Parts: sequence; structure tokens; C-alpha cells
Amino acid sequence: MPPALRSPWAWLPPASGLLLLGLLLATGSNQAVFLALNHAGHAIGPLFWLHFTMLGDGAVALALVLPCIRRAPQCFWAALAAALFAALWTQATKQFIDLPRPLAALRHDQFWQAGPAYRRVSFPSGHAAAAFAMAGIWIMGVAGGRLQRGLLLLLASTVSVSRIMVGVHWPADILWGMIGGWLGAWLGLALQARRRWRTEGAAGIAMGLLLLGVAASLLVSRHLRIPAVLPVQRLIGVVSLVWGGWEIGHMLPWWRRRRRVKRQVPSQQDIEGRADG
Repeated sequence: MPPALRSPWAWLPPASGLLLLGLLLATGSNQAVFLALNHAGHAIGPLFWLHFTMLGDGAVALALVLPCIRRAPQCFWAALAAALFAALWTQATKQFIDLPRPLAALRHDQFWQAGPAYRRVSFPSGHAAAAFAMAGIWIMGVAGGRLQRGLLLLLASTVSVSRIMVGVHWPADILWGMIGGWLGAWLGLALQARRRWRTEGAAGIAMGLLLLGVAASLLVSRHLRIPAVLPVQRLIGVVSLVWGGWEIGHMLPWWRRRRRVKRQVPSQQDIEGRADG
């Protein structure tokens, strides 16, 4: 197992989430903490939180993985494995626990709500699972200093807390989703370290093409049902599509053969140098 998966950066975030979840349940303060955070976040305004909540969407998260397909293949495959685990963690829990969302449990004038008016299957938050799965891959899988890792944790936390700020999830939903996402990242990196999957073969290119389709869908999809974030959603789609397409193009056999030929063909300067000699 890689040393990074045994460091405090690997076990401290999920352990903290589990501790906070235990405190919420033991004190029965899930609703009180929701109201306090929701009211505090309202001062910033809806656009800020709606854009951050968009980053936790599964399609957006997968599109953002695409640019690393060639330059960081270990993170690419680990991220896909983490996404699969996080989705199973979220959906399996929802099958057994149908916790009503704030709109179904509180009066409308008690809190601030924006975006789609969800009412059922609140527990857990899929956005929190996706955010911490992606952040965990980079924090545990890529060398970086404390500042970089801290900023990634802050980003994942902001995306997750945005679900409280827009009034669709309880704090307990966020914490359980966070734990599942982080475990998914840990398992994804552990599998990648053991299997050493590459992206240069047919499987990697096929998965890359599939994610190109996901990125392209962001240009036309309105699945988030939040019109205010459509420009940024489409921008992410364009960047992921162009950047990912460029990386996949460099992985194709004909491009690799072309690069080998260019290395083998001597330059005009080399030819002149040999003639002078």
C-alpha cells in the first residue's frame, strides 16, 4: 500500500466526519445545526452557493476527471473507481433510509431554499460524496504540500456545505456522504496501486471517449434545473471536451507512431553538423 494511504491525510478526514456525525446524532442537533448554517450562508447570496453546488454534480465531476487521462493515469482510474463506490454508497443508503428533506420537515419560512425543491430521500448527500471522492484522489494520490491539500479540503467542504445553504440536505447527510466519498477515493487509489491500470490501451481510450460524451452533454443538458449556473456548466463542458480530446488524441496509436518517427528523423541542423564533421 502506498505510504500516502497510511498518512494522517488519509484517515483524519473520514475519522473527523464520523466523529461529527456521532455528535450530531447523540445530541439530536441535526436540525438546529442546519438552521444555523443555512441562515449564516444566506448572507453571501444564492449565486455563490448554487455555483458551488453545481461542482458536486456527478456529470460535472466526471467531466473534470477527463483532462488527467494521459498525464495522471493513476488518478484517472482511481477517480472512476471512487465515483463508482461513492454512487453505490449513496444509492444503497437511500434504499434503506428515506429521510425527508428540509422542505418536507420544516416550514418554508424557517429557512432559505434555492434550486430544485426536493422533498424525499435526503440521506446521504451524493454531492458531498462526489466532492470528497475527487478531492481525496488528489490529496492522497498526488504529491503536494499542506497548503494545496488544505485548499482541496476547503473546496470539497464548500461544495458539500452548499447543499445545506441551498436548503436540500441536513448536516448528517453531508457527513455520511463525505465518509463514503473519501473511502471511495482510498479504495480507488489502493486498487490502482495494486493493479497498475494504464490508459494507453483500448480500455483507457474507450473510457475516455465515454467521458467525452459526458462532457459534451454538459453543453446541452439542463439536468441540474438551475438556470443560473448554465453558463459555467457549459464552460466546464467546453474546457473538459477540448482538453480531454487533446489528451486522448495524443494517446492514439497513429499519434504515438508519428512522434516516434519525428524523433528518429534527423533535423537539418544535425545533418549539416555531420557534413561539416
